[in-house]
Amino acid sequence: MKFYKRLVPVICLVPLIVGAVGYLLSGEWVSDALYASFGLYFTNPVSDAYNGCIEFARWTAPLVTATAILCALKSVWDRIAWRIAGLARDSVAVYTDEDIKVRFDQGTRVIYPGERLVACVKSHIILFSCDQKSLGFYEEHKAQLTRKAVYIGLRELEMGLIREVEGVTLFDINSSIARNFWKKIQLWKQDKKDINIVIYGDSLLAQNMLSVGLQLNLFSKEQHIVYHIISKEQHFRIKHSNLLLMNGDEIQHYMGFREGETDRMPWEVLKKADFVIVADLVSAEIFQTIAVKAGGKKLYYYSPVSGDAGDYIAYGMPEAFGENEEIFTNENIRRQKLVQTAIALNEQYAAKYHTERDWNRLSGFLKSSNISSADFQQVLRELSSSMPEEELAELEHIRWCRFYSLNYWRQGNPEGKERKDERRRIHRDMVAYSALSEEEREKDREVVQWAMRQ
Repeated sequence: MKFYKRLVPVICLVPLIVGAVGYLLSGEWVSDALYASFGLYFTNPVSDAYNGCIEFARWTAPLVTATAILCALKSVWDRIAWRIAGLARDSVAVYTDEDIKVRFDQGTRVIYPGERLVACVKSHIILFSCDQKSLGFYEEHKAQLTRKAVYIGLRELEMGLIREVEGVTLFDINSSIARNFWKKIQLWKQDKKDINIVIYGDSLLAQNMLSVGLQLNLFSKEQHIVYHIISKEQHFRIKHSNLLLMNGDEIQHYMGFREGETDRMPWEVLKKADFVIVADLVSAEIFQTIAVKAGGKKLYYYSPVSGDAGDYIAYGMPEAFGENEEIFTNENIRRQKLVQTAIALNEQYAAKYHTERDWNRLSGFLKSSNISSADFQQVLRELSSSMPEEELAELEHIRWCRFYSLNYWRQGNPEGKERKDERRRIHRDMVAYSALSEEEREKDREVVQWAMRQ
């Protein structure tokens, strides 16, 4: 799109240049040739000269003028329409450089102004293709967006490492995709404790599929889930080389499909998987190969839009996930039911333990911590009919430890009586549940009890 925008001025000058060349060939002076060629833009020929170049310019120059007039009229019309839309009780501007349409409730006036700010609407959703562009757009128009409802979709930055941005609600796109996926699969409802899962992909989505899965797929102390990560990108393994799992779960990493590997063959891993997740946009050839090598096992593949090649492959029972229509909704972006539950959870905790109660003053890390806990409450509720409270509290503690570990914390003993050191990212309670004090175990029980009351 940027390339075409830069190309437009050049295209507009083509008739002028070609026409001028035509007039020069017919014997006109340079200044007269340029003037005569310029006049063609307004269907006002000032010379009777004629040749192929002049004929070309005679037809294309007025088209350029007409296009410019229509674009100007459209711009004026858009601004009028946007002003009218801003008068609605619920008006939203969605800024994006991709073909994304957000699904809203009936009665919401929505406009898609591209990269042009429309200050008159009440809500602003920023969904550019990269975080740098989204945050740059916000910074550029920060003054106009003050006291407005602003929502920014993140694709690359980790929520737990972001400082608080006043007046802005952040929406983690990849985590939302992963969360929706695991809540549909619901491993905690399957009567199976030994599970092999293959996640294929080099994208950030593949990393989120693993990190969210580690926090949601907790249903027994005896479970043994092995996550087989097939990826040429080793960022996750490097960043989380000492990831704290605290039960029988495992993470195995494989360096993609490469010839010459003898100790860990990804193809063999596919055969023993219970199901395979393709968390990347891959070619049809790779997709077919994965389906065949998986031996007909259940295959899930990321597909932001419907109607791709995966819809036509029967082998392996492929099933798409992560469609834009499912992820980019008013419920996920603005209403954020999960966030509201996390806010209520934080308020209950703050009231009892005298911590920060104002959600807007929490760091990105603490917000993410509360969201992770609120997300896991569905699992706790569904396990409560067959599991005693103490075991549920232990699962909650394991989830808490995994969340902290995924956010680069480790077990350590701060100086004095402090339980944690935020600067060094160490926490005294990142130990087995049995090693906690009775006071700390009671906090996990309270989370379980709060979940039961929802």
